[in-house]
Parts: sequence; C-alpha cells; structure tokens
Amino acid sequence: MKKRFLVIIVFQFLFFSFSFSQQEKIQKIDTYIQSAMKEWKMPGFAVAIVKNDSIVFAKGYGVKDIRTNEPVNENTLFMIASCTKAFTTAALSILVDQGKIKWEDPVTKYLPNFQMYDPWVTKQMMIKDLVTHRSGLETFSGDILWLGSTYDSKEVIRRSQFLKPTSSFRSKYGYQNIMFSVAGSIVPAVTDTTWGEYINAHIFKPLGMDNSVTSISEMKENGNFAFPHKILKGNVIPYNDFWSIESVAPAGAINSSVADMSQWLRLQLRKGKFNGKQIFSEQQSNEMWSNQMAIGNSNYGLGWFIRYWNGKKLLNHGGGMPGMISDVSILPEENVGLVILSNAESGMVTAIRNYVLEVLINKEPKDWSKIMLDGWQKREENFETENKRREEVRVKDTKPSLPLEKFCGTYEDKMYGKAEVTLKDGELYLQFLPSPFLRGKLHHYHFDTFYIDWEDDFLTRGWIKFDMNFDATIKKFTIEVPNSPDFIFTELLFEKK
Repeated sequence: MKKRFLVIIVFQFLFFSFSFSQQEKIQKIDTYIQSAMKEWKMPGFAVAIVKNDSIVFAKGYGVKDIRTNEPVNENTLFMIASCTKAFTTAALSILVDQGKIKWEDPVTKYLPNFQMYDPWVTKQMMIKDLVTHRSGLETFSGDILWLGSTYDSKEVIRRSQFLKPTSSFRSKYGYQNIMFSVAGSIVPAVTDTTWGEYINAHIFKPLGMDNSVTSISEMKENGNFAFPHKILKGNVIPYNDFWSIESVAPAGAINSSVADMSQWLRLQLRKGKFNGKQIFSEQQSNEMWSNQMAIGNSNYGLGWFIRYWNGKKLLNHGGGMPGMISDVSILPEENVGLVILSNAESGMVTAIRNYVLEVLINKEPKDWSKIMLDGWQKREENFETENKRREEVRVKDTKPSLPLEKFCGTYEDKMYGKAEVTLKDGELYLQFLPSPFLRGKLHHYHFDTFYIDWEDDFLTRGWIKFDMNFDATIKKFTIEVPNSPDFIFTELLFEKK
C-alpha cells in the first residue's frame, strides 16, 4: 500500500513539474511575441500551439484593423494563403483512399482540355506532378494571370498553356500556384461538388472548423476578420481591400483562425485521424509527408516542405498575400504543431516560428526577432540600392525617339492579355487591362525606356523598354520589375496591336 502511494506521489510530482515547465515556456513565448509586436509595428497577429493532441496555447495580439482598433482573438479569420495547398492534397488523398483517383493518373484523364506548352508534357503530367512543383515552369511563373486580375479559374488555366518552361519536366523545382489550381479542378471532375464545397464537407465540418471559409465574401460575412496592412517606411497603412486569390482557390483561398487551424494540426499529428474518425488514411499521410521533389538541402512532399531543423524533421508551409503572412509547422518527433497568422507583410512570422520551435524543444532560443528584423531592413535597403544603381547607369539628357502619342495604343501578350498606354496631360500612363491595380505613370528614363512607380505600392519600381519597327513605329515593349515579390514580368512580351 505504501509503495503504491509512493508511486502516485512521484507521478503527481512529475505531472505538475511538466505542467509548470510547459507553462513557463508558454509565458516565455507570450512575452517574446508582445515585445516583437512593438519592434515590427505589427498590427495584428495570432498564434496557436498543439502538443500531444491538445491545444496548449491559442491567442490573438494587436488589432484586426488599425482604423477600428478591434482586438484580434483566437477566432479572428486571416487569409492563410498557400497554407491552403496542404488542404488540397488532403482532399485529393481522400479521393485516392476512395479509389476515385490515383496520384499517378494522367491529368488529361480527368481534365481532357488541359494543356501545357509542350504537348508531350501535357500527356505525361500526372496528378502528383501538379502538387510537387516539378512541371518545368519557373517559380511564380504565370502568377500575374490571377493575382488581382479579372480572369476566372478556367481562363487562368487555359492561358497557362502559353507559359514557357525554364527547365525540363520533373528535373527542377519551380513553385507553382496555377498547377495546384489544376489539381484542385480534379475534385469537381470526379465528384458532384466544387473544390470549396468539398473542403467544407470533408475537412472543415468533420474537424469542427466552423469559422473557416474559402472566399473573401464569406469571411466578410463572418465579421471577425483581420484586414490586410502594409508597412512603408515605418508607417502601418491598411490596403484598400483584399487581393483575391479565388481564381486559383486550391492554391491559397482558405481563410481561417488559429483556433480552427489547431484542429487541422491535430488531424495532421494523428496521421489523418480526428476524434476517432479516419479522415484520410495513414498511408496517405505518409505519402504527403514523403520527399517528392528535391530543393537544395530540403524537399517538397505533397503540399508540405520537408527539411531537418535542429536535427528534427520539420514539415512546414508558409503563405503570403498582400497584407497577410502565415505559417504552419509540425515537428512529428515532438508531436507538436504551430500555426501563426498575421495581417501585415514582414519577417515577424518566420522569426516567431523559429523562436517558438526552439523553446518547445528545450533549446535556448536565439533572438530571432532581431535577426529577422535586421535582414528585413537590409531587404528594404536593397530596393533603394537597385534604384540608385539604375540612376547611376542612366544616360543623361536623352529624349524619346518619337512624340509621346506615338507610344500610345493597345499592346498584347499572348499569355497574359492586353495592356494600354495612354497620354494624359502630356504624360504616358500604363494600364494592364485584366488587372485593374496594375497601373501607373511612365517617367522617362533614357532613350525609349521609361520607369513606372505603380499606384499600388505592393509592387516596387519597374522599367519599360519600347522597341521600334524599321518604319519608325513602335513595335513592342518589355518590362522588368527587379524586386517584384511574386510576378515574373520578364516572361511578358507586349506587341502593339
């Protein structure tokens, strides 16, 4: 009897020691986040931690919108952006479990109109290729087709056939949102529902993710949502509105909270099982978490980046949209998961992720906020350095070859669509017609090259070069934006109509 009593006492001591230790960690994390919020001038932030199938921390910081000052809480919705990709591969995994598709099936089996630039690649492309970034396309190639554009998903996918590959098929990693959108299009092809409805019915509802949605309009109806912000020269400024990603929804359209995403982490940590119900099989969980495409010293699985961090396997995916940065990370060996959501573009999310994970594995954490903040400031300085370099090599005292009205007209890129150059009050203006926000005044640089400072400062300064025909008429223009966050402007060639 005494021996049994002693065992109970020892067990209780160990339990309370562990709880106290965990509480100390949580307090340390909480204090650090509050300090980082001030350093980064972050408007709103939310964090949740799952350990051993339990939510041990879920908290909101700051405000949803600096104009209203309403506080963020654990149920506040944010755009999770590319963290959506793992939901798409989970949905496809459910269909694989049901025998409706196979990862190795050709895409054209379900989407007969699907086309890549190379007809051979079109025939060889498997579902697995779509979600492992090995299509041969460059990272972010074609993103200008959908971000902020008026094209719907079918038109984005149709136009992507004109994207020229930059590497041979399956030989090189190239991060692709459009290919993930194609993968999501397989869901309605083999079911009686849309991608969004399928995600809601087969993932959100079983997991109790009752606030999560797949459209901006639904998020606004909820009411408790964070608004996107930008930080310019130390000033926090709200965007005019959300930039939609719904034309490539399977790549990034989910809006969720840290409370809801905690349930998603529980599902992942339990290898597809949630509260006794198997959502997708352990076999498919292993498939999603397996190396599929090499990226230097790391790999990409099916909707997850995979690497070793402090000697431990780390599964991770980040997400980014104008005014929103997110991160979902899992350490399977520690049975721990972490989700971070924010409503401003900065490196704070990565800093907090690294700090939290080091605390959770009992490693003395680096001051990641300072490290990342220094790097972020250097990044901003590099933008200015490029502008100064361009000014130094500028040929002074030159003029355009022709009167400005000769540059005006409609131009078209076969892949993207049309752009228009007009003359207003003696100055040239450029408008990308499918993308209302892509517009700005053209300032003469030298000869027949101009630079543009976009009206929406999500994009950095760009340079536009006009070329002539032999009869001294404008033939075409090309454009480059050296520090563009997501768009590859150099893949565009606009010919005058």
